[in-house]
Amino acid sequence: MNRLALGAALVIFASTTVPAVVQAQEGYALSKVAADLGYKYAYLGPEDAITLSRPGVTILIRPGNVLFDVNDRTESMQGSPPVFDLDEVYVSESFVDRLRQIAAHYPAAAITIGGTPSVVVDTRGPRLSGRVSGAVSSLAIAQAPGQFRILVDGKAPANLPITITLVQTPSKWLPDVVLSRSVTSTDADGRFHADISAAPGWFTGSIISVTASSVPGITTRTAQIVMKQPNENVNVPADNIPREDQP
Repeated sequence: MNRLALGAALVIFASTTVPAVVQAQEGYALSKVAADLGYKYAYLGPEDAITLSRPGVTILIRPGNVLFDVNDRTESMQGSPPVFDLDEVYVSESFVDRLRQIAAHYPAAAITIGGTPSVVVDTRGPRLSGRVSGAVSSLAIAQAPGQFRILVDGKAPANLPITITLVQTPSKWLPDVVLSRSVTSTDADGRFHADISAAPGWFTGSIISVTASSVPGITTRTAQIVMKQPNENVNVPADNIPREDQP
């Protein structure tokens, strides 16, 4: 076989085998797995990560990393790490089994009526069919009077999960810190609201970035606020007592 024929054979072999290998490596689409298991799926732009949530549990998944968080603990997944491909995250079959186990420990809530738990309400949130598109079109934030809390109001497509991530910039000499993640959802009019503690970022003068994100296809939006003294416009007599005279 001459070199030209050998080269043509290699090109044909690669074109017929590579797509099959890529498809085999992709695994299971995480957004579909989440919908099937009753998780709310949300993309976290600030962390380039995915959260899956249902009543009582939030799972944080980082593409390319075998470590994932289940509420406040970290686990290591079996098999290959999640991978991004064409705006979708793919996971291994063993990780799908682990997600199914976690879901079984946090079932949909049952509501008791008249002392008899005869009615079960699915509290898993909106289930998505197909791919949606749009954006978080508005995001307004304010500090609650007298508190280190942030009031969030926004608008996005209706009946979607919304993940709100708080990231603090404490100083130009210090790195950013992820303070918290909260999950809510838009109503039938596409509006959402949240009242979120700035803990542990109780630091006057620091910047807190608030990012609202949702499922793939929804453009995220970020707003910033500079934290003030909770009662900066209030004259508190105790503040005027010399420190050495304070009890």
